[in-house]
Amino acid sequence: MSPNNAAEIRYCEHAARVIRIEAPAITELVAAMAHLDKALAADPAQTTGHYAPRGRQDLVPEWIHSNADQIRTRLDNLTSRYPRPDAQAPPATA
Repeated sequence: MSPNNAAEIRYCEHAARVIRIEAPAITELVAAMAHLDKALAADPAQTTGHYAPRGRQDLVPEWIHSNADQIRTRLDNLTSRYPRPDAQAPPATA
């Protein structure tokens, strides 16, 4: 089955109720920004201890940066497919 097949996307383990992925994925990311706001208010030393086993906290910053970079890349790839509404259309050629 092709990854672009609507049935496969609809039953994806990450988005079981999604038929068209872009809009719902962006909606979920907007909701996730609330978690980011809470993370920004937290003390990194406390959160690092919560998510990593003792003696492994030094791995957390690299994990955070690596995943954030991957998210940025994928968002850039997704959004680059859609022109900004305020972008000027190229002049028509006669």
